[in-house]
Amino acid sequence: MTKGDKILVLSCIVLTVAVWVGFRILARNQDNLVAVVVVSGEEILRLPVGGTSMSQATIHAPRGDITIEYGQGKVRVLPLDHSVCPNEICWRTGWIKAPGQSIVCVPNQLVITLEGAIPEIDFILH
Repeated sequence: MTKGDKILVLSCIVLTVAVWVGFRILARNQDNLVAVVVVSGEEILRLPVGGTSMSQATIHAPRGDITIEYGQGKVRVLPLDHSVCPNEICWRTGWIKAPGQSIVCVPNQLVITLEGAIPEIDFILH
């Protein structure tokens, strides 16, 4: 491997890391993130997810009460009793952090969607 090859490989690595840092860290504005809580097709709550502190909100759903933890740019559903959420998918989803991500609980007709200024795009249809 020549000296020029080494410089080219090192340049590619540095450029790749710089682009990754730009997309992952600098492009996110967590202050604008909002968790939109919908139960039975009706929006019942908007939770500000940005900020440095963690908070909790409890909502009433068809099968029981659900506690949502939010703050520091992320949101999640706290563990639920099996009678409230038989499949436990919603709270096992864990934290969501990016605009466009959702937590869904079908038995409780609950959808929590993270909205932000810059949504992440999965694909574009023509």
